[in-house]
Amino acid sequence: MLNHQLVLKPMKRIAFVSIIGLVALLASCGTDTAPKKEGGITKDSVRKMSIAHIKKLEGEMHQTMELNNVTAGLALTAYTEFANLFPDDSLSADFLFKAGEVATAIKQYPQALSYYKNITDKYPTYKNYVMSLYLQGFLQDNYLNADDKAKEIYTQVLEKYPTSTFANDAKAAIQNLGKSDEQLIKEFKKKNGQK
Repeated sequence: MLNHQLVLKPMKRIAFVSIIGLVALLASCGTDTAPKKEGGITKDSVRKMSIAHIKKLEGEMHQTMELNNVTAGLALTAYTEFANLFPDDSLSADFLFKAGEVATAIKQYPQALSYYKNITDKYPTYKNYVMSLYLQGFLQDNYLNADDKAKEIYTQVLEKYPTSTFANDAKAAIQNLGKSDEQLIKEFKKKNGQK
C-alpha cells in the first residue's frame, strides 16, 4: 500500500517553493519602494520567509548521511531565487557558495561551476572568492574534462593570489593535468623511493 505522507511531503515542498516564487515575483513587481505596505507583502517579509525556507531545507539535508536529490534540488532553487531577488544582500554570495557545494555533491558539475562563476563575477570581495575561483578550476579538471580551462583558472589563482592557501594546490594541479591515476601513482612511488 502506498504511504500518502511520502507522496504528499515532496508535493508540499514543491508547492511551498512555488508559493515563495510567486510571492517573490509579486513583491519584486511593485514599484513602491517603501519598506512596508499596509496589508501587503514586503520585500523584507519575502526575505525572511526565504531564509526560513532555506534553513528548513538545510536541516533536512543534514539529517541523513546520504543527500536526497529532491531536497537538494529544492535547496538549489531556494538559494538561486534568494540570490536573484536579493543580489546585494550579504547572504547571497554565501547561498551561491552553498549551492555550488550541493550541486557538486549531487554530481551536477556544470551547475556547480555556474554558481562559483557567479560568485567570482559578482562578488569580488566575498570571503570565499579565491576558493570559488579555485573550485572552478577543480571542477573543470576533475569532472568536466576541460584541462585547458582548468589550467587557465589555476594560473589565475597562482598569478593573482600567490599567497593564498589555494596557490600551492593550483600549482600541483597544473603539474598533474592530463595525467592518469596510474601515472600519478607511479610518480608518487618514484618520488618516495618505492618500486
